[in-house]
Amino acid sequence: MGLGFYHNNTRIKMKKLFSAVILTIFCVIGVKAQLADGYYHIQNAVTGRYISINDTDPGNYRATQAGDVNMAGIRTYIKYDSVAVSPSCVIYVRSLGNGGYDLVSQGSSLYNMANQKLAINISAVGNGSYKIYGTAQGITKYLADGSPSDDDSWMMNRLPETEYWVFNPINTTNEYIAVRPDIKTADGLYYGTIYAGFTFRLVSEGMAAFYISNAGGTGFTMNQIEGGIIPAGTPAIIRCNSADIRDNKIEPVIGGYSFDYPNWLGGVYCSISVTKHRNTTPYDQITMRLLGLSDNGELAFVKDVPAERLYKEKYLMANKAFLKVNPGDADVMTHGGYTPDPDPDPDPDPDAISSVKAESSASALYTLTGVRLPSGVTPQAGVYIKNGKKIVIK
Repeated sequence: MGLGFYHNNTRIKMKKLFSAVILTIFCVIGVKAQLADGYYHIQNAVTGRYISINDTDPGNYRATQAGDVNMAGIRTYIKYDSVAVSPSCVIYVRSLGNGGYDLVSQGSSLYNMANQKLAINISAVGNGSYKIYGTAQGITKYLADGSPSDDDSWMMNRLPETEYWVFNPINTTNEYIAVRPDIKTADGLYYGTIYAGFTFRLVSEGMAAFYISNAGGTGFTMNQIEGGIIPAGTPAIIRCNSADIRDNKIEPVIGGYSFDYPNWLGGVYCSISVTKHRNTTPYDQITMRLLGLSDNGELAFVKDVPAERLYKEKYLMANKAFLKVNPGDADVMTHGGYTPDPDPDPDPDPDAISSVKAESSASALYTLTGVRLPSGVTPQAGVYIKNGKKIVIK
């Protein structure tokens, strides 16, 4: 008898589920998993919910002497249309080479969040399911989901009946990931933004990815990312095919890719505020704009957005991109309307990124007021802009 998984909201009677779970006790629990390194959706075999890393701050996962940890920062989602568009649900399983594993997501990993002191163990329990656990100071704790229900939940470490997990390799058919558009322009095009901790490629034909090379005044300059591969940690605008996420599929890519162009887009991985897990970034209308529409329905970055586009109506949404702007830039900024600051601040904030016009050379160095240093000149100690980012030369 199998465990009877939920998949994509397919319901299984709970009585049969719990009977199947009881049978797994007689399986060989101590057998080490032989999972290949790769990208997975990790689904609970009992509840059907998927793991989502919503908080990557290690300070929020301190363990008690008994080994208990408040794990509400690792959520579990039941609806697949939410899972499919959540980069936080895309988890890379990586062997540490010593029998242990790491679960990597959101630009971090469970191993690093534990200060590299706790490797993840994964043991097969039969019927295609596994137990995930760690041992520290002689105490072993298993990852478990919340109690079965129709709602989202969070991770626990003391609920034995939901300690069973299925590792579903991500693909482009039944275990796909996708982009949900945020806007539809007047000419019928769909656009959304994404900020993911994994490199991905565009799968659905007709999609395109863009970055912002300049921003200031009343507008910005948008450039297409050629090749359709977006490196990890690169916030991007995605032109989608429709409002149906199945038309806007993407796929993780394994390998080293870099993005060496100035990009005025930013993003955050985490946006959560629950008991003992606070990891949020306020939406600052002075220095940020969000994807929206101009008065005539053109693609724009705007100051005022509907409340549902913000987490708890005041924080940036996780895994979405925002435009970094200077104080005084227009409330509505449109593509092609970029205007450099004619009167730069003579004493700029050293922590701010000033508007700098992009050059063909990705290695060019600029002062904070936008002056490019001539080639071959050794810069003095100070703060400069390189590839759209602030650097410090000592």
